[in-house]
Amino acid sequence: MIDEGVPRRFATAAGLAWRAAPVTTIVVLGATLALGASPVGSALAGKLLIDQLSSGVTGPPTTLILLAVGLGGALLVSYVGNAAVSYLEDQHARRLEMIVQDRLFGKLNSLHGLELFERPHFHDRIQLALRAGQGAPHQLVCSARSLLQGTIQLIGFVGVLLAVSKTAALLLAAAAIPRLAAERRLAKDRVGLLAALSPVQRRQYFYSRLQYEPRAAKELRVFGLGGFFQERMRAELAAVHVSQRKLDLRILRVQVILDAATVAAMALAVWIVVADVSAARGTPGDIAIILTALPVTASAATAVVRQLSVGSEALLSIGHYLDIMATDDHRPTAGEVAAPELRKEIVFDDVWFRYGDDLPWVLNGVSFRIPLHQSVALVGVNGAGKSTIVKLLAGLYQPTKGRILWDGVEVSRLDPASLRRRIGMVFQDYMTYDLSALENIGVGDLETRFDLARIRDAARLAGVDGAVERLPRGYDTMLSLLHFSMGEEDDSPGVQLSGGQWQRMALARMLLRSDRDLLILDEPSSGLDPEAEHQVHQVVHEHGAGVTRLLVSHRLSAVRMADHIVVVEDGRVSQTGSHADLLRTGGRYAELFRMQAAGYQDEEGRPGALPIIEPTTETIGTGPNSLESRSAPASPSR
Repeated sequence: MIDEGVPRRFATAAGLAWRAAPVTTIVVLGATLALGASPVGSALAGKLLIDQLSSGVTGPPTTLILLAVGLGGALLVSYVGNAAVSYLEDQHARRLEMIVQDRLFGKLNSLHGLELFERPHFHDRIQLALRAGQGAPHQLVCSARSLLQGTIQLIGFVGVLLAVSKTAALLLAAAAIPRLAAERRLAKDRVGLLAALSPVQRRQYFYSRLQYEPRAAKELRVFGLGGFFQERMRAELAAVHVSQRKLDLRILRVQVILDAATVAAMALAVWIVVADVSAARGTPGDIAIILTALPVTASAATAVVRQLSVGSEALLSIGHYLDIMATDDHRPTAGEVAAPELRKEIVFDDVWFRYGDDLPWVLNGVSFRIPLHQSVALVGVNGAGKSTIVKLLAGLYQPTKGRILWDGVEVSRLDPASLRRRIGMVFQDYMTYDLSALENIGVGDLETRFDLARIRDAARLAGVDGAVERLPRGYDTMLSLLHFSMGEEDDSPGVQLSGGQWQRMALARMLLRSDRDLLILDEPSSGLDPEAEHQVHQVVHEHGAGVTRLLVSHRLSAVRMADHIVVVEDGRVSQTGSHADLLRTGGRYAELFRMQAAGYQDEEGRPGALPIIEPTTETIGTGPNSLESRSAPASPSR
């Protein structure tokens, strides 16, 4: 019984192959027909030549010349044709890989939420789909071509064998039947093993990458972790090899048995034909062609069976690619509308959320408002649910219960791309891209990534412009130790920024979008010292005046200038009000504020001032490729 998914998978692979290179596909098909017929033609020409010469009858030279030319032409097609087809297949494979990769990553980038990307099983499927997308369609095309070529050869030589000895032909057919069943089963085993080993291979890659990543190099050397992760890498790799070896041994046993049966059938067939010729029931040409046809027929039968197996394996692998292409993040796309300009407020209305049905609630009925053109601060201890609120507001997750309203319209009904175009944002776990300083800021708004003036303004506001200017190539400096600064021709290493400077770069990305409806700052200064943190919030407060802002922090001194403060405790809103109101009414906010303020009191218990420093103290990196500023001294608290 044929798997219901086989026709769909085959149609997908054929469609991709045709889209990649239709002309090449037609040419390869024609060449395959010629390549399949040429060995049969050369064998027949050889038989006729031998029969002509051994008969003792002298024929016209023209006949011998034509037979010799035919034999030579058939051999020429076989050798030259294979090289030409191999070249065309390589070109076709490159085009096919480009199309498949483009479609696959286009699909991944179309997933608007984060739920799937935080599941290990989804990452296993991505890895399987990447492998299938890179090789399976081309593998299937090559398999189909080889199958067609082998089938033509098989039909031709079986016809020859039937004409010479029906018994010999039946013997080879009997030897091919069990091979077909065995190869089909082995193909399923290979695909099943690939899927089973995907989590192990991902872990092995993770452990191996840790041992050469610059980001991990410090801790691995300080804590002596190199051998620890090397041993884990070795253990995962050994587990992969053990499973692969078991399958290899099973394949070897099956193939040895099948090959022995095929050789026995061939030997018996040769004996039958030799006996017929000895009894004058055949010609010397029959022996010549049977010696040629038997191994070629057996090889063609084996190739046909094997290509059926390879094709079956490729079809099963394409199923992983189709799974990813059919994936969606279960967003209610029906009725989606473009996010309008914010004119009134954003409302969280009894919002509940948890990251899985079997996981605890992160938010427990959160309700608060973000009025237009005002700043609202979310404060609370780590784990209170602040960052989750930010992700929900950006449409990266959907509330489990409750509503988030953008001027009265549920965020879940808004087109995610249009919503995010109206938001400027800096995450607590911001990215550090292996790109130039210009691009690291410019990715915050791709439409202005080549506008150096705007990027410098954003960097200046974020307090990192001076540091970038002092880099070896200024804004063109590569901020990475893994890639060259100006291309492969220049082996000058890049530069690694300090953690605080990377945080300012991330802030500069957001400031490129400071003209948006909503600015979200999720712990934008957690890696900075208190003075620098105060300065960052002062800049955002002044530069973002007239823009709706949501500030997230667990350091309360940084958000005291906000219009409204929302205190989040254990996934609930426990207090709301201004800084002065919350201090006056007491409660958790006042308790936390006084607790943190105690750290800034002098020896006599009087509150100390927090000096605001200028953004001139910049230290870039700490290694041989770092650049130290020679301006103001560093703050004592750094």
